[in-house]
Amino acid sequence: MSYSYYKIGSNRNRKRIFLEANLEVAGFNCGDPYKRVNDVESGIITLFRLEESESLPSDRRVTKGKRKGHDRPIIDLCDKTIEEVFGNTERVRVSFLRHKIIIEIHPEEFNKSKREESFKDNMKTGELTHASLFTGGGISTDAIHCALDEDGLIAEGAKWVCEADLKYIEEAKQHCLAVTDETVIINGLVEEVEPNLFTSVNILSLSMECAGFSKAGVVKHKKSAEEHSGTALFGVVNAIRNANPAIVISENVLEAKRSSIYALLTSELNRLGYKIFELELSNEHTGSIEKRRRYWMVAISENLAPECIELPLVEQNQNPLNSFLQEVEESVWGENQYLKDKSIRDAAAGKGFAKRQLLSGDETNVGTIGRHYAKRRSTEPFIVRADGKERLLTPVEHAIVKSIPTRLVPDGGITLAHQILGQSVDYLQPYKLMQNVIRCIG
Repeated sequence: MSYSYYKIGSNRNRKRIFLEANLEVAGFNCGDPYKRVNDVESGIITLFRLEESESLPSDRRVTKGKRKGHDRPIIDLCDKTIEEVFGNTERVRVSFLRHKIIIEIHPEEFNKSKREESFKDNMKTGELTHASLFTGGGISTDAIHCALDEDGLIAEGAKWVCEADLKYIEEAKQHCLAVTDETVIINGLVEEVEPNLFTSVNILSLSMECAGFSKAGVVKHKKSAEEHSGTALFGVVNAIRNANPAIVISENVLEAKRSSIYALLTSELNRLGYKIFELELSNEHTGSIEKRRRYWMVAISENLAPECIELPLVEQNQNPLNSFLQEVEESVWGENQYLKDKSIRDAAAGKGFAKRQLLSGDETNVGTIGRHYAKRRSTEPFIVRADGKERLLTPVEHAIVKSIPTRLVPDGGITLAHQILGQSVDYLQPYKLMQNVIRCIG
């Protein structure tokens, strides 16, 4: 028994399958008679070796060729029935069994056709399915779900979600509209999950941990992206191969675009039959208050993919922070003298990148707020009062600057809330991008 994977060729405007290796393994020798059966409905061609005494439907015999002075058997199939059986398929798998050769659509070609047909069928009925990896508190998943729901293209919540941190996924279950009682919750590292749990969906979103890609993360952890979270790539590829989505949409820091991990991921997606689109989005495309520039990778199955995907620039926010800042208890305000002293030392040392974001409330935008905002880090936004006392944005204010609906603000305390919000997205980036992708395909 032997298996070979072939690319369908052509000859004189006819599709061609040329077999020369492994024929003898299956008992097909030079001059042997064989019968060919074409199963158009199943997309299979089967060749049966016959004994001389068996009647032939036509005069089919294994051709005798020569290589390096030795005879070698050849079967050359080249006629219109190749296209009738395999359509636009470009690759086939050939199984060499005893006295039988089975030629069928390459599994990856079959998956490609299957996901494209499923997507088109579900688009027509408004029943697209979606799932997410690295779901966190469900903010990006919620944005994608709501974008599809607004266009009447989705009938239910996410089919499944995968997240390693139980605290995060518990918050998603409470607040994310995409996570329903019917959603399968997978709590674990994506690379440790059995691939069969990643069931078929039309759209898959994911955001691998950014700490391994960002400059700050590399400095802090003293590890490359591959050392920090590289094994996650194996889980991502397993999920994509098993879920077989027509669209894969991924967000990360800008540095991820130039990483080995994303180079491998996009190369594998391209090999599997996806067209890759890469975008850098910011509040210039959404009008959000936070300046959060991010790398987005969108992979769309080739026969569905448009020529290009772009998001137009939009009018920027003109309302000052004071228009939504909340009344807070006096205990929230502090001198933060240690940060003031550090700022003086950093300035003396020429560390311009460490300049503080001290806001009066008259500003119309803020810099990026990260996962550890609750730790009162020196470079993230502080509201400053006339008396010099400072405070962080509240979780609700944090959500507003990211255009995140306040219904998604976590209940599990300030630290957890800022963690989930800080490692999340400008909500309008996945929302607008998902709508744009669907409209480009449609």
